[in-house]
Amino acid sequence: MTILPRHPPHPNVLDIPTPPLQQAGLFIIFFFTAIAFVAFLLRLFSRHKTGQWGLDDAMVACAMLFSLLMVGPFYMYIKLGYFGWRQEDVPPTYDPMPAFWWFYLAQLFYNPILAFVKASVLLFLLRLGGQKPGVRMVIYILNAFNALQAVAIFLVALLQCLPIEANWDFALKADPNTRCIDNSFHVIASCLTLFTDVLVVVIPFWIFLGLKMKKAAKVAVLGIFLLGLAVTIIGAVRLNGIIKLFYSSPDGKDPFHDVTVTLSVVEANIAIVSASAPALRPLFRMWMPVLFGGTTDRYGNKYTPNSNLPYYANQVNTKGGGVNGTGMRGDDVTLKNLKATRNRDGHTECRSASPSGSEEEIMTYNGIMRTTDVRVQYDGSSGFAVPAPGGKSRPSVESKGADFVTAVEEKRTV
Repeated sequence: MTILPRHPPHPNVLDIPTPPLQQAGLFIIFFFTAIAFVAFLLRLFSRHKTGQWGLDDAMVACAMLFSLLMVGPFYMYIKLGYFGWRQEDVPPTYDPMPAFWWFYLAQLFYNPILAFVKASVLLFLLRLGGQKPGVRMVIYILNAFNALQAVAIFLVALLQCLPIEANWDFALKADPNTRCIDNSFHVIASCLTLFTDVLVVVIPFWIFLGLKMKKAAKVAVLGIFLLGLAVTIIGAVRLNGIIKLFYSSPDGKDPFHDVTVTLSVVEANIAIVSASAPALRPLFRMWMPVLFGGTTDRYGNKYTPNSNLPYYANQVNTKGGGVNGTGMRGDDVTLKNLKATRNRDGHTECRSASPSGSEEEIMTYNGIMRTTDVRVQYDGSSGFAVPAPGGKSRPSVESKGADFVTAVEEKRTV
């Protein structure tokens, strides 16, 4: 027993001429799939460098697998459907049944891709940590809704016509005993997909827009997530095409001289690229360290962790020379002195370098996860920051022998 009935007989697609517009359509299919595959390989390389694999990587891997499986059916659909041809040039022996057999198969591969991509993005956001409880709850709910929607749409697409042969055999589809879903299903499914696309794009902005971080770094981080907006725009254009296909009157245009069907391939593969981009942060840090937080000290010198330094090399020291006059080398935490204001003695940021370069530290690198105010008084005594119970006051503890007193107040946690 075969899972899918054998496709209707058709001519060898290699013997069918390929006009220029069809060539463009086929190029789009292979080009965007190749771009997504390269982004996926870079993601694997980045994960291999950091050694921090996660469930979000498995979701993207599934999406990439389905994308690769979709290439063949879409190629056959375009060739056997004579997309990109002039209607008058289409052979009189043209039979749409083989093309729609391949299109049915392409649908089954297409529908899970966006669901896997959105699951990957949501799982990635959960890996970051540090969000408010309300944000995490929204992510969990959206992830569950996305999973249920994906299963429902896949099953309906699989069984949209019974018997299944009615998906490509129009004579059988006209049989009174054949049962097919209404065309409104495709519109509703696309609307739900677009709705979840918008939510997945909005959540990262909800998280990152309120963070205290350098403007250039914030633009760079949000720019990565902004790639998801392109997926949403393409999905909206695709939805408009579906509505026109099922509910608009014929406008007299040549139905063959068109390759907008490739938007499905573009949308799916751009989604894979957008989901992989945040995981490429270690590579971005090597290429653009200023924007993405390269490992440099406060003097602009590149450094690597130095295991030869003693334990106290990792402690905060406010004296300009750093630990033992080294200028804060190794895994130490530097203090960046900012200009004092009228209401404050001064403001100091604690900033640490990401040792692994993983994107999970996007919420902790450069003091993004939380902001700490440190006030330093030079009075010839020693002091170390000691948080008060509940972290609601500005305590300072003094002891003889050192040269500074610090007071630490936890200001805000994302």
